[in-house]
This record gives sequence, C-alpha cells and structure tokens, in this order.
Amino acid sequence: MNDRRTVAKKRRKIKFSHVLIALLLAGVAAFAYFRLSTKFKLRAGIDAIRAAGYPVTCAELDQWYNIPPDAENAAYIIEDAFSFYKKWDREKSKSLPLVGKAKLPPRTESLPAEMKALIVEFIADNNEAIELLHAGAAVEHCRYPIDLSAGFATLVPNLSEMRGCVRLLELEAVLHAENGDGRSATRSAISGFGIARSLAKEPVMISQLVRAGCQAIAILTVEQVVNRTELTDEQLVELIEHVRNSERSSDIFRAFVGERCTGISVFRAPGSVGSNILGGGVPLKPALALYRAAGMADADAVIYLDLMDGYLKAARLPLHQRREAVKAVEAKLQATSKAHILLHMIMPALSRVTTIEMRAIAHLRTAQVALAIQRYRLAAGALPDKLADLVPAYIKTVPKDPFDGNELRYRKLDTGGFVVYSVGEDLSDDDGKEKPPRRPRGQKLPNWDVTFIVER
Repeated sequence: MNDRRTVAKKRRKIKFSHVLIALLLAGVAAFAYFRLSTKFKLRAGIDAIRAAGYPVTCAELDQWYNIPPDAENAAYIIEDAFSFYKKWDREKSKSLPLVGKAKLPPRTESLPAEMKALIVEFIADNNEAIELLHAGAAVEHCRYPIDLSAGFATLVPNLSEMRGCVRLLELEAVLHAENGDGRSATRSAISGFGIARSLAKEPVMISQLVRAGCQAIAILTVEQVVNRTELTDEQLVELIEHVRNSERSSDIFRAFVGERCTGISVFRAPGSVGSNILGGGVPLKPALALYRAAGMADADAVIYLDLMDGYLKAARLPLHQRREAVKAVEAKLQATSKAHILLHMIMPALSRVTTIEMRAIAHLRTAQVALAIQRYRLAAGALPDKLADLVPAYIKTVPKDPFDGNELRYRKLDTGGFVVYSVGEDLSDDDGKEKPPRRPRGQKLPNWDVTFIVER
C-alpha cells in the first residue's frame, strides 16, 4: 500500500512539474511573440515615416531643417540684433510701455508727453539693434544655428530675445504712428511679421509657440498703427500681403514632425529623458533597463507613433475640424493603460498647441479683413455694410473662422469704427468682445472673441 502511495505521489509531482514547464514554455513563447510582433510593428511604423519623406532620427531632423545652400541666412543678422539690444535697468524701464511695466493709453488717445520722451530715448539707444532687426526681417530664408541631433537636450537660445525684440519694433511703430509717419510705422509692423517668420521652418514645438506669440504682437502692432494714424492704400496693401504670407507660413505640422523624432529617440534610449522621469526615488538606469528589456519601451513607441500619426493627420484637416480630431487622439491617449509609463511621461499637450495655432490664424484673418475694410473706407468714404461688399475688389472671398468654419463676423461701432472677429475657442459669439487684459481676481475669465478693432 505504501509503495502504491509513493508511486502515486511521484506521478503527481511529475505531472505538476510538467504543467509548470508547459506554463513556463507558454509564457516564454508569449513573451517572444510580444517582443517580435512589437518590434515588427515598430519597424513598419518607422519605415512608413521614412517612405513618406519625413525624418525619423534627430540627426535626420537636423538635416531636414535647412535652407537653400547659397541663400542668405536671416538668422545671423537677427542674432546680431539681439546682441545690440540695450535693455534699461528695472527702475528706469518701468515707465516704458510694452517693454516695461507701463501701459499704453487707449488706442485712440495720444501718448503722454513724458512717456513719449522716454520712448524716443529708448528707441535712440537701440537704433543699431532696430536697424538690424529690419534687415534680418527682410531676408526670406532663415535657419538658426541649433543642433537638433541632440534631441531632448537641444538648446534654442535664439528664442530668449525673440519676443522682446518684436516688442521693440512695436514700440517703434507706435512712436512713428503717434508722429503721423505711416510709412515708417508700416515698416516696423512688417518687420515684426518678418521676425516671427524667421521661426516658421524650425521643427521645435516651443519655437512654433514663440512664433505664434511674436505673430500676435505684430498683429497688435498693426492694430495700434491703424488706430493712431491714417495709412495710404499702398501701405494697407503692403500690410495685407505680409499678413497673408504669415498665414501661409503658419505650419504647426513641422513642429509635430520634430516632436515625433524626439519621441522616437526617447524610446530607443530611455535614459536620455533625464533623471526625474520616474520619480519616487526609483533608481533610473536599472528601472529603464528593465522597462526596455521587458519590451515596454517598444510597446510605448508603437502606441506613440499611432498617436502622433493622428495629430499629424489632424494638422492637415480644414481648420475648423482640427480640434475635434485632436480631441479624439487625446481621448485615445487617456484610454491607454497607465502601465505605459514612458508614453504618458513624454506625450505633450498637443491639443492645446493646436488651439493656440488656430487662434493665431484667426488673428491673422481678422487683421487681413480689417485692413481690407480700411481700404474700402478710403475709396468709398464709408464703412461697408457687410463683409461681402469687400468681394472681389478688396478680398477674393470672406475668410472662414478657423473655429466654427463660418465666415468671420463684422460689426460697426458707435465710435465710427468697427470690429472684425472670430468666435474663438469657446465657440460663443460674444458680439466682438475683446479679450480682457487680465483675469479678474478670484473670477473665471469671461468669454471673449478673437478681435481686430478700429475705433475711429
């Protein structure tokens, strides 16, 4: 009896060990399948990007950001201007508008004598920088000397002075307009668009956000000029052309391409993202090595390429369709398991970037139409009753609102002026309400439209 029990026990042990071996082999086979299928999907995704003619590595991205070999490079002139920019100390500059803490008077009011004298002095101090900005802004091609092959470690020092110098041009434009010099004011405004355009081909997200910011300053410059002085039809036509060209060069797609290259570089070498990505005191190198060995970095990369493909496709849709397309991609990201740690850590908020780009284009379109209205008023001696009256003599068609796909709105003002506007990201028609200068303390920012206002 004991012999039988011993034999039965041995048989059970043998069966159990067989089950363990079978489970282990199945696990190894499943892991091998996961690793091989993931690598295959990743390779197929990368091959598809290259087949479409886009860079994959950061080194390829650096080569992709180029200008014609014999072309003059605006970057060198603009960077020289940065070096000549003379900032006043905080105490002295606080009485300056735009570049200091002081506020410009309302659009139709003259500059106070003391403020105007300070502006004259500041512009004189920066005459050399300003002339270089004008010269650089007039050059068609631009490639700043940055090394994109460094991936996340890429430095973009050219951005640090960009907004300040466009503000300097705005200040110069306001001074010229105040003096009734429409020709010089127009030149200053156009140069603001030129400085913004110098970033148009830079495939870096922050660069494109700075471009949009500089573009917005240039539009505000035009608004200040139009409200402060009378421009000739020739000057208005010149401004319209530069505004139109700014929309043509507004292409967030390039930034998404650059973002994708940087993301791919992270999944290939996770240690490149920095020491704080995992947090909680987790040892970085061992954790990332295990993450990659388990195939999770490749799995993250496959999902990442799919998400970025969605963002890139959204960037090619008609403007008013982009936000919904981007929201769908973002929903897919949110539905992805939090186990994909690296994916969730490096994925940028591209939905917000898309909205910022659409707002920038809305600003450009409202400015273009407002300038066309000014041309109509010069010729007819009165404002048009509707935007369709501008077609075809002053605009080919009434531009669409980037946010809802309808035509831009237009309203006459009691002051004898007018407002052209887009409903903006809240999709609420607020009758051309201008964005408040600041959020009321303790309150939610009220609804507002994307506007171009001429008050006189």
